[in-house]
Amino acid sequence: MINEIHIDKVTSYKTPSKIIPDIKVSLIYGLNGSGKSTFSNLFYNPKDSEFSECKITEDSESEFLVYNQKFLSDYFYEEDSLKGIFTLSKANKEVLVKIDQEENNLKTLEDEKTKISEKLAEFEKQLETAKTKATDKIWEIKTKYTGGDRVLEYCLDGLKRTEKLFNHLKSLNRPSEKPTYTINGMKKESDLIRGDKAHKIDRIGIFEFSGIKVEDDDLFKKIIVGSQEGTVAEFINNLENSDWVKTGLNYVPDKIEKSNAPCPFCQEDTITESLLDSIIKVFNDSYDTDISLLEGLKDRYISLDTEINFGEISSLAVVDTVLSQKWKSACSDIKSIYRENRLLIDDKIKGPSRSVTLRSSREAVSSLNGIIDEINILVDSHNKKLANKAASLANINGRFWDLMRWDYDQTLSSYTDTELTLNSEITSINSKHELNRKNTLTVKEKVVELRKGTVNIEEAITNINNGLSEIGIAGFSVVKYSENLYRISRTDAEKDAFHSLSEGEKTVISFLYFLELCKGQRSASSSPKKKVVVIDDPISSLSHIYVFNIGQLIKKYLFNAKEFEQILVLTHSLYFLYELTHTNREKKHKIFIG
Repeated sequence: MINEIHIDKVTSYKTPSKIIPDIKVSLIYGLNGSGKSTFSNLFYNPKDSEFSECKITEDSESEFLVYNQKFLSDYFYEEDSLKGIFTLSKANKEVLVKIDQEENNLKTLEDEKTKISEKLAEFEKQLETAKTKATDKIWEIKTKYTGGDRVLEYCLDGLKRTEKLFNHLKSLNRPSEKPTYTINGMKKESDLIRGDKAHKIDRIGIFEFSGIKVEDDDLFKKIIVGSQEGTVAEFINNLENSDWVKTGLNYVPDKIEKSNAPCPFCQEDTITESLLDSIIKVFNDSYDTDISLLEGLKDRYISLDTEINFGEISSLAVVDTVLSQKWKSACSDIKSIYRENRLLIDDKIKGPSRSVTLRSSREAVSSLNGIIDEINILVDSHNKKLANKAASLANINGRFWDLMRWDYDQTLSSYTDTELTLNSEITSINSKHELNRKNTLTVKEKVVELRKGTVNIEEAITNINNGLSEIGIAGFSVVKYSENLYRISRTDAEKDAFHSLSEGEKTVISFLYFLELCKGQRSASSSPKKKVVVIDDPISSLSHIYVFNIGQLIKKYLFNAKEFEQILVLTHSLYFLYELTHTNREKKHKIFIG
């Protein structure tokens, strides 16, 4: 059954036209020049290049039988013989019954084929929908990494089309474990290899702090109290206040001339010359030497502040945030120890009699050097990557796609499960389709074999000659020419008999032949198909009586015959148009006015 006819960009069809012949018989009326011949020629040779923009949509393959000027030219005007017609013998009832059964089987197989095709189309549509959903999701990779900073855009070279990107990601194996690296890390790594920062980085030297020797000096632990001899010294030691007394001496005159001097502690005039000498003897040269050494250690330690002025180093460009923070924290620890020790040194100088233990920066320095080793490993790795740029970028590319494969695994897994299920269904459907095709071929071969035994060309000749007599044409007839051909014969045996006929007689003969062609098959080996008949103005140059007869033949042999799937008749004659319509309004056929 023809569903739709689309005609465009040929002869008078300048804009697209569509006809939907949704009933068995369609009568199409149009004046000369309206495109009727183009319409019939489309059915006569639909593969002609001039019909490249035209289309005939069917629900199953049909045989088109077309009567028009091209038909006349092909069958009559260039040859003197008519092609033989294969018809079924009425007498061979047993064969007819078998053929009818096989043709019913063919119809069943056609219906089955339609259902199979519909189911196949349904599964294929579901698969396409699932694939579209997956490809749209995966397309996010392209939109994310080919915009913005574009650092990783090179990873998508050659993959900037949805189908290629989808197939590439689908072809990759899912990593066994979630990758530990990140997109930001790979961007930083790529930028250091191919960006503005792509240059060699110097290693960090081992950090050595001279202040460790000062921190380890035993003088800070020594209790510095001066001389232990004499009554005054014994008294000061018993009170354990030598530091206080030493400080108080700064407020006593170096020499007492007249009376007692005021005591810096009680403010009474109790300090005598002899008492002052006794106190001064307590703080002897040994005491002063130790204090001088303490002052020297302090000055030395203070001068080392330049050693711990770490600042920023270029190597941090290649490390991650955690390691960078560890380096800064270790530097901060050393500075903190240094500041605390400076305070402890000041306290020792102010109170020499107290034992002081400075904090050692040895462990903090060791920790920092451990971190420097880690950084230098990354520096060496960076410099090696820079020296092998192509291999390094390829490595980043591989890791990038491993991460993408992991991140989009759920999308791909969902599609793969759907694909496996639907492909299994499609394979099953295709198997049924192939079985249907083989069964159809077998049945068609049976029909062909059955028809080979019913060839009766004489019946076709007889039918045509009887038709001529019924219409009232005498003086010539159709005779057998060879096994599969027959020709026109006049009583005067004129060789080119057909071409001596009038236009009206040619039309009648050609149309009777066309009717026999419609009723039979073109050859004995023809495979049966559904028939669609197209007739284009068969009444040119005919008298009214012939017009009437042609109309009656069409009604009798075509309209009322069940073996024809569809019939389309085109005409410019209103008389012929209404001759073909049914007198009962409820049974009138569909008419297209062009």
